[in-house]
Amino acid sequence: MTLHRREYLRVTVDALVPGTTVRYHYGTGSSLATVVDRTDHGITFDGEDCDGTFTDGQVRRLLSTGQLRIVLGDAADR
Repeated sequence: MTLHRREYLRVTVDALVPGTTVRYHYGTGSSLATVVDRTDHGITFDGEDCDGTFTDGQVRRLLSTGQLRIVLGDAADR
């Protein structure tokens, strides 16, 4: 008998377009940021404790380790 059945989908860097809200988890906490620019050279985030431009490879690593997650819904609840 299966009590809970869930399907997990992987997020790719293609999902990060300007206006997307993300939560970045780091060693001492986490921070919300917004994708403000996307170019061939990288993805730029802007947030209180997380801002800068990261390459697609860096973002792929952050997504795969769970350090970067897309926020769905009301960010104030997180």
